[in-house]
Amino acid sequence: MNPTGSDTKLIRAAWAIVAMMFACAFSLNGISHYVTVLAILVLAGAVVAATSTQAAVVLVVATPALDSFGILATRPQAITVFQVVLIASLAGMLFRVARTRDAAWSWFTIWDAGILLFLAAAAVSAPLSQDVARSLIGAIEIAALVGMYALLSRAVPADESRRRVGATVVFAGTVSALVAIGQAIVPHFPVPLLENHPTGSSLFPARVSAFFANPNSLAVLLVLAVVIASGRALRSRAVRERLAWTAAGLVCVVGVALTFSREGLVGLLVGVVALVLFASPDRRTTTVSFIVVLALAAGILAAPGIGERASSIYGFANDPSAMDRLYLSGVSLNMFRNHPVAGVGISAFMSTYPQYADPRVTISPVTDGHQMPFSIPAETGVLGLAAELVMVGFLLYLMSKAKTLSGTGTDVSGVAAACAFFAMSLFNVFYYAEYFWITLALVASILGSASLGIVIDTREGRSRKWSPFRNVRAERPGLGQQE
Repeated sequence: MNPTGSDTKLIRAAWAIVAMMFACAFSLNGISHYVTVLAILVLAGAVVAATSTQAAVVLVVATPALDSFGILATRPQAITVFQVVLIASLAGMLFRVARTRDAAWSWFTIWDAGILLFLAAAAVSAPLSQDVARSLIGAIEIAALVGMYALLSRAVPADESRRRVGATVVFAGTVSALVAIGQAIVPHFPVPLLENHPTGSSLFPARVSAFFANPNSLAVLLVLAVVIASGRALRSRAVRERLAWTAAGLVCVVGVALTFSREGLVGLLVGVVALVLFASPDRRTTTVSFIVVLALAAGILAAPGIGERASSIYGFANDPSAMDRLYLSGVSLNMFRNHPVAGVGISAFMSTYPQYADPRVTISPVTDGHQMPFSIPAETGVLGLAAELVMVGFLLYLMSKAKTLSGTGTDVSGVAAACAFFAMSLFNVFYYAEYFWITLALVASILGSASLGIVIDTREGRSRKWSPFRNVRAERPGLGQQE
């Protein structure tokens, strides 16, 4: 299904609004009326997002990159550009769903089951939480992110939506990486660093963060952008397209290096290597790609301070951050042992931590469990543990099918990005990292277009047989269908 003329105009309007938001964040962030200007753009974006699903895709994917430069209010609760756009997008999606109740096809996969199980775990944990108020807010935020997942994964046409998601991520990543490079090398750069994270490097004394407050958050976006751009470069036949995607990917690689993020370096390596293994069209391309990956890795590690930073990843005997990961994992396990049914409550780790405090932890204050695989069962109990086991198990299954899917023409960069994020989860918690959920939605979109799931004919009430590679894209409208 091709977009209508009005929908095309709304998509262009969405891109224009996104561009103006980034320009505003870059050049007007210090003026007194910055929030007013941003609020006007946000209201325009909310109207566009509520009207068109494909325009909503652009706005929902791009606006998280504004992060701390996209905050509209902080009291009584922080209100961000992304939150306003997401609420408007979900409202528009639900309205269109209500008007197309007779949609012929819907689909469901084990991937969706894992996500819904996590949502259920968050909801169950809230009333039984050690901090009910905090957990209620956390459960609502998880529900909103699951709605975002549904919007991005079910928007139709599926292929067009996935291409738009990818292009928007790379755009946001490239802009953010350019800003980060400017922060690293240009004195008095217009976008200031909101937090000081020293690197120990004489050449780059501070870790950059672009429009984010924390460099690790920027690294999350840039890793996803690198994997998608690399995937497009491998798949592009036109030389100009391949060069453009390659250039964008290289800019984002430099951005990851300048964040000095250990999780970013791990995610970058895992994601790109997975992509080469899954998506390379032939042995020659695979060999060349691995040579390029090794050269980039050598160049990154050769930069002053980055090699030492990378080598400290497993410094459990002498590196404070590595030791904190180890000690907080033990704290998470203790929480789970004492509260196995529902955990201590979603988002309640910080409130509960004083009861389990480990004096060897150097982080102050402790806000979360640091490593997601341990934090999920600590906060949400056995249902959360089951959810992550389902997700990881199905990701392993997809990895075994990714090469075959790539051979059918399917873009599997989302699967490679998911591998990167799950590796990075050993360094951080991604419950509320929007780009983590965008990655989950990319995987779900791949599953839908490849029919790796149960396809249900809702008009006749019959389930069709599991068929991994049967293409049903032309037969199945989705939640985001335009009328």
